[in-house]
Amino acid sequence: MCHRRAAAGEVQAVIQRADEIPLNQPPLHSLLLLAVLVAVIPGSATAQDECRMVEVEHGRMHACVYGHGDTTIILAAGAGQSSQTWSPLIPALQEASRVVTFDRPGLGGSNEGPEPRTPTNIAQELHQTLRGLGIAGRSVFVGHSMGGIHALRYAVLYPDQVAAVVLLDTPPIDFEVMRLELLTDSEREDRKAMLAAGAASAPIVVRQEREGARPRAEWDFHGFNRRIPLFVVVADAQDFGPHGEQKSHRRLWVEESRRWLELSDHASFEIARGSGHMVHQDAEKMVLDAINQAISVQSEH
Repeated sequence: MCHRRAAAGEVQAVIQRADEIPLNQPPLHSLLLLAVLVAVIPGSATAQDECRMVEVEHGRMHACVYGHGDTTIILAAGAGQSSQTWSPLIPALQEASRVVTFDRPGLGGSNEGPEPRTPTNIAQELHQTLRGLGIAGRSVFVGHSMGGIHALRYAVLYPDQVAAVVLLDTPPIDFEVMRLELLTDSEREDRKAMLAAGAASAPIVVRQEREGARPRAEWDFHGFNRRIPLFVVVADAQDFGPHGEQKSHRRLWVEESRRWLELSDHASFEIARGSGHMVHQDAEKMVLDAINQAISVQSEH
């Protein structure tokens, strides 16, 4: 879907070109006028906005490119989310930048991918997708939730292609283990039972990605280039379920999220007060500000 706004001059120029068609062919004239208007009005497809399937090593990935500009922004969605989760942000981002969204295998318009669905494999698939789209050079990577883990793994694997990273409420390392310590014995058992039931009923791609993220090595980011700017936006009003005190879990989440700052010599931290986990939708302005900061800072490093 296109989000570009058409300037009045564009529409007038299109009308003038359509009016050059002989009026003795009114059906053709009307159809062509409609076609060229659709090309420039909001909500239509343009040459600058393209969605297509991209061949990767083990299948095909659905990806979209919006807008144009000197900076490319790669948006990585969270667990179980398709690229549509970014729709509210695209109109603002594409005004001065090229924006790329993609569906991981098994989500949105992408085919299922091979197992294991590890963050490393997902980053490699993204690399192949960007290459298939002709995206070269350094880009700003924005990841929500587990998409942030995928962005960090990409930065470890392909540091020369990463200008900056923005993490949006990305889960802290070992958070689930640490939160269990906040629970009573009975709450802990109930929590484990709930997780097992949730895993059994979750979509297969969610289960596969959850299993793929279990290896400790997938959370090892010591290879992250410390010169890459890192921006962290964390929510403080997530719903952590029925076990334990919400306040305690939220405090732990924020405190442990600060540890992401240790990865970079150029890091910043923002708390989205009152935001739930979908911080890119609940705190849209703060997220846009963080991305714009990443765009402005990345040129200095």
